[in-house]
Amino acid sequence: MGGRNREDQEAKRRRILKVAAREFVSKGYNGANINVIAEKSGIGKGTIYLYFPSKAELFTEALRESNKLWLERAREVVSSETDPLAALRKLLRLDVVLGVEHKELAQLWLSSFFGENRQFAGTAAEVFEEYLRLVLELVRKCVDNGTFRKVDERLASYTLLGLNELIIAFYDQLLRDWGDAGEVHEAVLDMILEGMKVGKEERKSRAKGR
Repeated sequence: MGGRNREDQEAKRRRILKVAAREFVSKGYNGANINVIAEKSGIGKGTIYLYFPSKAELFTEALRESNKLWLERAREVVSSETDPLAALRKLLRLDVVLGVEHKELAQLWLSSFFGENRQFAGTAAEVFEEYLRLVLELVRKCVDNGTFRKVDERLASYTLLGLNELIIAFYDQLLRDWGDAGEVHEAVLDMILEGMKVGKEERKSRAKGR
């Protein structure tokens, strides 16, 4: 019975965080009402404080919960691949797919860095650091084995993840017609990793065809 009760409590906690993320995105931290979040989560208004003692803690936990989801899946990808480039591509693709599947959590992050909830930008960056380290380690390995040229590895990691955020933010409104989120990401990442300049051999081939 104790195990089942813990499972029910955890399911309720995740439901609260999902509803809270949606409220924080749509109304901003200041406009969101913790009693409304409790009501939409299907629990008593006073009960929510048994899970989260304050609105600020609720917001922070929503950020941590999304990071936990991303990290669990990301570590599975990294551990399943021996080639760092293959692992990096899969990890970045997963990031976009999860962002599209869990819109309210992805939008919560975006709102913390760029939107109404920027008072939590420092907290978001701190929580995000653990996920960034996974990407950074793979970029570093790609530089060390000669797959990537010498670059600022941290800046490269931020660039790749920033690109992902743009895909997630624009997917529903602008990018859906190109395919599912994973397909769109593959096409964009290929342009970034392989470059958009025409190589010497292709330039020669084009010149001959004129």
